[in-house]
Amino acid sequence: MSRPEVRLVVLYEDRVHDSFLRRFFKKHPGHGRVRFEKCVDSSGVLKRLGAEVDALRSQKHPRNLGLVVVIDADEKGLTRRLDELTARVDADTRGGARSPDERIAFVVPALEIETWYVHLCAPSARPVDETRDYKTSPAWRELERDLGAASRRAVDAWPPAPDRQDPPSLSAAREELKRVD
Repeated sequence: MSRPEVRLVVLYEDRVHDSFLRRFFKKHPGHGRVRFEKCVDSSGVLKRLGAEVDALRSQKHPRNLGLVVVIDADEKGLTRRLDELTARVDADTRGGARSPDERIAFVVPALEIETWYVHLCAPSARPVDETRDYKTSPAWRELERDLGAASRRAVDAWPPAPDRQDPPSLSAAREELKRVD
């Protein structure tokens, strides 16, 4: 018996997220149709979160629907940003906190998604420091020149590799995405 197709809504911040996410979900097509919602920045993602969770919960067949929330940790760090997302769902939705079986994934690159690009695409820059801003680094500037190619390389390098120590936020994101499989 085949699994029902999962349809996703993906909330995210900006063009760098957009480039990665579109390639990621194209390469991992088992999620069915994907609706991408650019929210401009982290505050936009947080503002949309409650409404999207309520919409997901209001559907007749929520087992084949999912929500992926992609928001940079910024200066808050991974744990505080995850706590913030959890608290927002609890406070801003009719159904309260996210339950373990809900298809709602919180993907939080730390410090920002540029850190993941540098880690996944520039082996000489490893190990990356998730508290460092890589937006001004030579490695990121080179990758940003052709963001499409960098996104393809990052998505291709997404799976864990035995010879590579991944940053905690990347490993946590992989676990979170299992919620919408």
